[in-house]
Amino acid sequence: MGKNKIFHLVTVSKSIPLMKGQIEFLRNKGLDVHIVSDDGKELRSYEEGVFHSVSMKRDISLLSDIKSLLQMIKLFLKEKPYIVNSGTPKAGLIGTLAAFITRRPIRIYTVRGLRLETVSGLKYKILYFMEKLAMHCATDIIAISQSLKEKIIFLNLANEEKIKVLGYGSSNGIQIEKFIMKDNKISEEYKKQLENNFIIGYVGRIVKDKGIEELIEAFKIILGKSYNVKLMVIGSVEKGNAISDKDYLFLKNNPNVLLIDHVSNPISYYNNMDLFVFPTHREGFGNVSIEAQALKVPVITTNVTGAIDTVVDGKTGFIVEKGSVEAIANKIEKLINNEKLRSKLGENGRIHAKNKFSNEIIWNDMEKMYKNYLDR
Repeated sequence: MGKNKIFHLVTVSKSIPLMKGQIEFLRNKGLDVHIVSDDGKELRSYEEGVFHSVSMKRDISLLSDIKSLLQMIKLFLKEKPYIVNSGTPKAGLIGTLAAFITRRPIRIYTVRGLRLETVSGLKYKILYFMEKLAMHCATDIIAISQSLKEKIIFLNLANEEKIKVLGYGSSNGIQIEKFIMKDNKISEEYKKQLENNFIIGYVGRIVKDKGIEELIEAFKIILGKSYNVKLMVIGSVEKGNAISDKDYLFLKNNPNVLLIDHVSNPISYYNNMDLFVFPTHREGFGNVSIEAQALKVPVITTNVTGAIDTVVDGKTGFIVEKGSVEAIANKIEKLINNEKLRSKLGENGRIHAKNKFSNEIIWNDMEKMYKNYLDR
């Protein structure tokens, strides 16, 4: 057995950027970290360590999932990792189950969110069973926020003693030195549309669970009061958990809305926002909220799992009731009319992001955790 060998698992290679910098840091500390995911371009172009490909699909598919499990078991029997750290729902289940079957000594399930929070009926029961099984097979659980840890305990998915939060939360933290306020260059076309307006921003997947419907309705209220405002929405429109056609057409066709496809580095866009609104229904940890604060942009978010951890209410932004269009609109209007408050919240937000969510806080805790396991 490779006593120093650590496997980090994610379902799809698109999730690999969630660990950017982390693997290199751990390898530089003498830890033999390998990446396991499906065979996407992000895996093949990954330069921070050794990688292995196992075909996995996000959606539930019994035949496909059994094949993935058998591939994972075969990989573990061959490579004999001492620690297996599985993150994202499908890799979490397949990885912890394969590690349990092959008796890997340390089996970590990194919980990045609970999809079951926003579903009901049979789908809820299936997702609950999958989470319960993954957590049962794990020797240890990392929740990427304190509120997520509390939700896991509340739902009776795992015992408190089994769960830890690294640092103050987040899956990887942020590289604070890269969040530079002067980096505000966007295309001339966008710049022209935004000038002389108060800019309300959103970054993330464009799906129902992110509260897009409430954001649109709150924005309509603000527009109805004749403020000079624009809504800048950055992210990919997804078919799963899709927003309504009516909402999509509003985002696409309203002259006061700038709809921009997913960008890999949104820093320059944050720097063109006066306010960031993140009305999500559930998160593991709302990283975009921290990114906005790192650039002194005040944030309005909701009182839900994984989002409530990111904002200090009244100090770096505001936390409102999930689903409350009126509360979102009221806080937006308050900040439109109070530049001094915006500035104060922004300054506090930068300090908050730097002191609690810098990469090194998470990475150092992870290094200590792994070395403690290896020293047993």
